[in-house]
Amino acid sequence: MKRKIHFKKELDVNRQKAFDVVSKFDEYSEFLPGCTGSSLIKRDFPTEIGRLECNILGKEYFIISENTISEDSITINQIEGPFNYFEGKWTVEAKSDDSCIIYFEGELELPFLLNAMASQTLIDKFSSAVIEAFINRVS
Repeated sequence: MKRKIHFKKELDVNRQKAFDVVSKFDEYSEFLPGCTGSSLIKRDFPTEIGRLECNILGKEYFIISENTISEDSITINQIEGPFNYFEGKWTVEAKSDDSCIIYFEGELELPFLLNAMASQTLIDKFSSAVIEAFINRVS
């Protein structure tokens, strides 16, 4: 079963500042909850391959993703990792010189056992914590 994540928030910061936080994949371990490592494996603009390492509920996971960067968005596709399927997209749109709207949309499919244990409420709670970490880093 595919699960969806949606987020939208207006921020009182310059669009470029917000986009820089989202696009600096290799700094995620400095502020994302549960993220124990983040590294850039390959950069061939507009595509980057990155690896995130996480500890969630005492278990180690990693995801390797292909991230395609455009002027105002980053599309994320899992290459290898804990999900049967993961695709996401960050979009940062300027509202004025000093404000922007940040969006995240994602779709994931968990393996059978993990799907049985993870309620949508748990996924929403975890997603909110991750999104809030990005917001705090930007602000």
